[in-house]
Amino acid sequence: MAGKEGFDGEIVLAPAQNEGAPEGIGLLRAKAAVYPGSQQVTLWLPADGWSGYDAFRITGPGGVIEEGPLTARLNGRIQILVATFPWPPGRYRVEVTHSDGWSHILPLLKLEAGAALPPAAPPQPERSEGPILYRDGLGNTLPDMDLELRAEATRRLAARFGRRLEFEGNARAGTIVYIEGDLRLRFYHEMCAGRVRFSIDVPPPDKWEAATGQPLPAREDILAFLAEETRRRQAPSLRAEIHDNRIDFVA
Repeated sequence: MAGKEGFDGEIVLAPAQNEGAPEGIGLLRAKAAVYPGSQQVTLWLPADGWSGYDAFRITGPGGVIEEGPLTARLNGRIQILVATFPWPPGRYRVEVTHSDGWSHILPLLKLEAGAALPPAAPPQPERSEGPILYRDGLGNTLPDMDLELRAEATRRLAARFGRRLEFEGNARAGTIVYIEGDLRLRFYHEMCAGRVRFSIDVPPPDKWEAATGQPLPAREDILAFLAEETRRRQAPSLRAEIHDNRIDFVA
């Protein structure tokens, strides 16, 4: 519907593009604000408007709507404000040219008053030869949590299968080093008298995390491996008993 000074009607922004621009040059960005009796499109250049830009041109159903030096239209260094309320319904094209011969292009469509905006297309993942990239509403690449979780699981699995013990000292006393990937845990051991032939000191549950830096749920598995691997390599005829603060090897 035409008013005294302009036309109501939603603004549809088409994807921006560059014509003849060198690789790496960004695109013109735009945002429309439409209210009854008032509307405006805000444009942002991808670089300083004084860095070689030439002309600013808008064409529409009746031909050239506006044309002149780009720098005369700058609001600051990169912003351009365009009043679209005077535009009748139809297709428009914003063009910003550069002195090197290339240009930014932004097609626009102004709808008839009361016409509904077309439904927005759902965001699609980028096609590539590598992993799919997902982006948020600002265009920032989102991390692929599935890949990160799989990589971490693979790392942990490799470390778990490669874990081992190293023995330092002698049969009377020394240190057993538990090795899992980059993890090194040291446990003191010594010979004993009576039915307990030797014993390994281990942190009790309430001191485990502070002493080892490992979560308490991992304690049972680590101690089970420590007990069984020590028995297998150092005392196959003995039996291992795991207590809160030690592992005893008994006849």
